[in-house]
Amino acid sequence: MNLRDQIKIDNQRTFLNTNEFADLYIINGKPVKVVLNAATDNKHPLAYAEGVSLVNDTLHVDVLELGYTPKQDEWLNINGTEHRVVRVASEKGMLAIYLEANVG
Repeated sequence: MNLRDQIKIDNQRTFLNTNEFADLYIINGKPVKVVLNAATDNKHPLAYAEGVSLVNDTLHVDVLELGYTPKQDEWLNINGTEHRVVRVASEKGMLAIYLEANVG
């Protein structure tokens, strides 16, 4: 076994383990184990929509579990909220999907 194989095992056993770091989210109608880092910019609400803030989330997911690699400007429905894909990075079988959403 090489280092890349061990990283894939560690991602599944630890990082994407729902007893450790991951949670189960519904993405476009499909349950997927992910780690979601959420950041709401409450200090700078959207000027054009009173009471609405911009959320910048980073979603970490196994590309095989999600089933595909999202594209920039694609929309993902995550637990009933629409998020726009800002950027996608891929590292050793894991995707880091950078998202934006307007929430109020």
